[in-house]
Amino acid sequence: MKNILILLTLFSIQMSMAQPLVKVENHTLNAMDLVLFSFGMDQPISIGTISNTGELHFNFPKDYNFLTDEVTANYMNDAAYTLFSKCDNFYDMLSEDENIKSAVGGYISLSSKDNPYEGLLFMVTDENMVPWLESDGAIDAILGSYFELVYVESEFNYQGDCSATVTYTDDDPLVTTYSYNLHLNPGFNFIEYKIESVEEQNIPSMYEENKIDKIKKPTKIAVSSSQSSAPNAKWIGKYFYN
Repeated sequence: MKNILILLTLFSIQMSMAQPLVKVENHTLNAMDLVLFSFGMDQPISIGTISNTGELHFNFPKDYNFLTDEVTANYMNDAAYTLFSKCDNFYDMLSEDENIKSAVGGYISLSSKDNPYEGLLFMVTDENMVPWLESDGAIDAILGSYFELVYVESEFNYQGDCSATVTYTDDDPLVTTYSYNLHLNPGFNFIEYKIESVEEQNIPSMYEENKIDKIKKPTKIAVSSSQSSAPNAKWIGKYFYN
């Protein structure tokens, strides 16, 4: 009996080490729900809770029977668009059978009974990536990962590369390589975008006419997936009423 108790204790310690606490370090609000608005503001999807101290507890829906034909028509896209829209040849990357219906999860929102939209969460490996995400790439990119949630109707697997070409000036195109290794289950999945290299690019200034800014842009991004929160992710809250 004593040996069994020792084994159970060791197993419990091992499990607690294998599943580190997921916590928003700068959480300043009360406990509330974690919500996605992937299918419209009128149809919030509860995916868990956040405690007073910022601990995240995920509980994704076990089925998605609430998705009506109208919702599917309004908010679902082909997987080629949802996952590969930045690729030069995104609509040729999947066969008709592979091109399942899908949707971008969007930001995880913080919701309470009094206010359904009190803030949102960023998933990053370096909190300095948050300003870059908020600027939509208008400032220097840095090495590291950012995460998003993607919904798929059925199992989806894909491995391969694509190129994304953006021309900011006539003679200086930027090519970014995306390397995909995706294994998605029906429902919501975490997608990691790992920026592995950046390159300084000449960009026309958004603020001064005839001025060129030098901004670092991603040139290589590895894209992978998981059904659970990444252990290396930092959770950064942005609050609207605090």
